[in-house]
Amino acid sequence: MAAVLREIKKHLTLYGLLIKFSVMSQMEYRSNFFGNMAMEAGYLLVKLSYVIVIYRSGVAINGFSPDVFLLFIGTFVALTGVYAGFFMINDYDLRRKIKDGDLDVLLTKPVSLQFMATLRQADLGIFGVDAVAGGIMIIIAWGRLKLPVTVGSVGGYLGFLAISCLVSYSLFLLPQILSFWFMNTSAIAEITDSFWDFNNLPMTIYTQAIQLIGVFVLPIFVISNFPPLFALNRMNPVYIAWAAALPLILLGLVRLLWQRGLKAYSSASS
Repeated sequence: MAAVLREIKKHLTLYGLLIKFSVMSQMEYRSNFFGNMAMEAGYLLVKLSYVIVIYRSGVAINGFSPDVFLLFIGTFVALTGVYAGFFMINDYDLRRKIKDGDLDVLLTKPVSLQFMATLRQADLGIFGVDAVAGGIMIIIAWGRLKLPVTVGSVGGYLGFLAISCLVSYSLFLLPQILSFWFMNTSAIAEITDSFWDFNNLPMTIYTQAIQLIGVFVLPIFVISNFPPLFALNRMNPVYIAWAAALPLILLGLVRLLWQRGLKAYSSASS
């Protein structure tokens, strides 16, 4: 147990240094850094158009008021910051590393190769824009809905956000791991990335069949629907059990495929 804790501490310390290095690298070209932030702000304005339309209509959709939609959209925006700022950049780069044999350099590091290959880079500019905007929307919606501000409600919501981050990391990394066997997986990755926007609105706007697929088969709805559903006290026991089990299942699947992929990996010197 002590050895495991030491490894966790080592990787957390290293992760802090990697984020610091990413910021330093991005600030070397500040125009690009702020340009990326401006671009993300533009995407954010498009997402906010949903909020404007919903509030102007003033109608409830499937029993959800505009304030409820604001809570869902705010959660989606905040999680988009995590996905785009910490996961997506590494997922896209992983395909190149596998194809070009650049994993050779990381193989020599005395830390987890999966950790270095999938979490090495970060874009705090994109993360900051979405996290701040999403957080503001969540706070406004929380207050307008008069949701309880207690350790249980807020802590539970944050706990489901953590689950969402683990599911996001695993679910969108899986298609990239296929690069160990296939030369070009960009089409697969683009298709899976397109599913991210399905989280923009509550899953209840879709049919029951799509909801079941999006929760239990391709669990994209788990990411941004479960945290606000918990805050609204609309989580049934089946969803709660699935939320507890899903990250372990996906992380285990990612680890299994990663280890098998490494056996099929041909380095640059091969």
